[in-house]
Amino acid sequence: MAGKNRPHAQQKRNNDMPTDQDTVDAYNAAAAEWAERLRNGNNPAHRFLEKPAMYGKLPDLTGKRVLCVGCGTGEECVHLASLGASSVTGIDISKGLIDAARETVPNMDFRVMDMENITFEANSFDYAYSSLTLHYVESWGRTLSEIRRVLAPGGTLLASTHHPVKWGSQVTRGKESDSFLMGYDRLVSGVPSVYGDYQTTRKVQDTWFGTLKVTYFHRPFSAIMRDILDSGMALMDIIEPMPIEEAAAENPSFWEIHRKIPLFMIIELRKA
Repeated sequence: MAGKNRPHAQQKRNNDMPTDQDTVDAYNAAAAEWAERLRNGNNPAHRFLEKPAMYGKLPDLTGKRVLCVGCGTGEECVHLASLGASSVTGIDISKGLIDAARETVPNMDFRVMDMENITFEANSFDYAYSSLTLHYVESWGRTLSEIRRVLAPGGTLLASTHHPVKWGSQVTRGKESDSFLMGYDRLVSGVPSVYGDYQTTRKVQDTWFGTLKVTYFHRPFSAIMRDILDSGMALMDIIEPMPIEEAAAENPSFWEIHRKIPLFMIIELRKA
């Protein structure tokens, strides 16, 4: 699906909000804990769903210049390099995460950088990879414009993000249980009880893993598609990944939920 390069897609909308500073600060403070969680496989959403789906979509990267947008503590950059990339550059807005990446992978290029203001020259990369990063900004317009600019003609972006069906839900977290509710109770007469808000673009404050306080943005699928169409890149694929079969035995709760309810979505875009 080819996108039209509409003029407003090239400039940050006045009302758009960048990555929340409190979220940046939270990742800075939790960088070591985050790295340990990823390296120990102590994140079922990554281990059983997102990483297998994203890695399964990666092509042979032999000779490719690769940009990893939102590289975190660098583990995925190592994987990208293992596929033959001639160079891998990781960028992240969190200095704490970049410091952790540099410590673990000292021979790779990591830089503190905002994905809405990428400072590389045009056509600097052949492939861009972004794992669970786009939902930290209110609109993808500026980010996709920047990625398109630094990609060479024919370059590809592979990105994962929150699925709006799951993350538009009403979220309640507790010590004994979590609930994500999307739907309503309606009596024959009276005001219905509505759970969740899929249609409204909004800022969401949440706490992950008990301590990591983050802010992300929920947007309906139509808003996401509008930014894709405005990006000037072609939509090559869109995936709603399901858990791998190992989850059924190792984490049956995760398996039961996410083989029926999408958690993330993956898009593949190409610069003409």
